[in-house]
Amino acid sequence: MKHNTFSKTAVAATMVAVAFSLTACSDNDDDNMSTSSSYVRVIHASHDAPKVNIKLDNATAISDLDYGESTGFAQIPAGVKDVAVEAIIPGGNSDVIEIPSFDFEEEGRYTIIAVNDTATIDYLAAAESASTPADTEIAVAVAHTAFGVGEVGVYVTAPNVTLPDNTTFNFDYKAVVDAGVLPAAAYQIRVDSPAGSGTVVYDSGEIDLTAFGGEKLLISAIRTVSSTNADASPVKLLAATDSAALTLYDVETSVGARVVHVSSNAGTVAAGPVEVFATSTVLGMNSPLELIDAFEYEEAFPDQSTNLYASVPAGDYVFDVAVDNSGIDNSVYTSNSLALTAGTEYTVLAAGLVGGNPAFGLLSTVDNNREIVTQASVKVVHAAPSAGSVDVYVTPAGSFTTAQVESGAAGAPLLDDFNYESITDYVAVAHGDYDIRVIPTATGTTAIDISATLAAGSVSTVIAREPDGDGTPADFGVILLTN
Repeated sequence: MKHNTFSKTAVAATMVAVAFSLTACSDNDDDNMSTSSSYVRVIHASHDAPKVNIKLDNATAISDLDYGESTGFAQIPAGVKDVAVEAIIPGGNSDVIEIPSFDFEEEGRYTIIAVNDTATIDYLAAAESASTPADTEIAVAVAHTAFGVGEVGVYVTAPNVTLPDNTTFNFDYKAVVDAGVLPAAAYQIRVDSPAGSGTVVYDSGEIDLTAFGGEKLLISAIRTVSSTNADASPVKLLAATDSAALTLYDVETSVGARVVHVSSNAGTVAAGPVEVFATSTVLGMNSPLELIDAFEYEEAFPDQSTNLYASVPAGDYVFDVAVDNSGIDNSVYTSNSLALTAGTEYTVLAAGLVGGNPAFGLLSTVDNNREIVTQASVKVVHAAPSAGSVDVYVTPAGSFTTAQVESGAAGAPLLDDFNYESITDYVAVAHGDYDIRVIPTATGTTAIDISATLAAGSVSTVIAREPDGDGTPADFGVILLTN
């Protein structure tokens, strides 16, 4: 039986409170800061909003909070404070919400969830369950915070039973339901839309909650933000305790994988294209599967014009590369085992030199294709070994000539001494037109000089590649993958 494992691992305090615009204040007029404590938990459920910082009395209390995460309850001194939300935006952060003189009551427990999209950002003050669980029980509250998803029905049952005729409860967007006390046991949560229709749009599979006896859970339905996850369900669940959180994907959620051919001499050695095989027990095969046929330099699989990622089951994979039509018995490369996790999208690059140095191998990177409307997100991959260490400059289009960049007039590079096989995190830049130049530090002469338009909300992977082994293409260049 398929199931999700709900582990009790504490997560970093990284949940966004873009909607930390608390409006309800107590009647306490005492402006003196209390020495007692208050508790705040914030959850970021605004799917296209940037990371934010939360400031109390102009001092940063929570930094770099991102979508789909929870801080857990943070302890702060009780009392009256000015609250501000600072959006992290390319070109300079900005306070987007300011709440003067909010009174954090002694021993108060506040859960604030950022909801809606960025254009209509709002907040939901979600009350946790009012019940007090025994050691063998859990107290559960459920919040509907999946923007764009209307009224749904929720079925909470024992695992692997037929869907009941009646929902456990129905609720609409931004509603919170106190489900009360339940035994700490294994459950299956299913969601249908329209409510009561029996058309299941989310299925948790088996989730084991026995480790959470005596605790309160707040389970928020939030929107899925990648094509791989949305193929399984429009929503996922975020289950939060006082100090931990876990994302629960639909049980049918797969892995998103794409492969890019950037080995410049593979075609020459193979006297043509190559084929790629995948071997994994999760595929239920007695023999390897031919994953890619007739794969040529600079190509991506799947064809990016039709589908960004191939959908494959989660599990451990071994990849083999062989001359096209020669079969796996003639493999020229066998990878180490790669673990691919459900709900995650990966780009795998076939890079290096067949029979040369650096040796042919696979570079893999985890992708995050969430569209953030206040920025363009860019990841850079160095897959051109003969270029050596390089400096990478990204400047507004037309602002500097190539000669000015080489002379240092454009200032410091975006990436300094960037080496082969290096892969950056995503860099947030303002949307617009850019010149991208790659300069090997050994020569100081530009090897790659291109222009690119980076749209708001775009997510791009820029792969520096070198000339093909047969001279076609004859120059260094880039492969640009976008969402």
